[in-house]
Amino acid sequence: KNKKPKKALKKRGSATAQSQKYVYDFGKKTDGDATQRSLLGGKGANLAEMARIGLPVPPGFTIT
Repeated sequence: KNKKPKKALKKRGSATAQSQKYVYDFGKKTDGDATQRSLLGGKGANLAEMARIGLPVPPGFTIT
């Protein structure tokens, strides 16, 4: 018999205190702002801030 060892299943589900966000949206829904420059980078923070104050910004995202 060719039995492979069973792998432990990782539980997926709700976010925990240890989970970290890597993708920040901007456009109609904006996740970041100018105060997050060190996280989003200059361009990402500025695009998020412009979207937040209502300037026309094409929808997109920043990966951190």
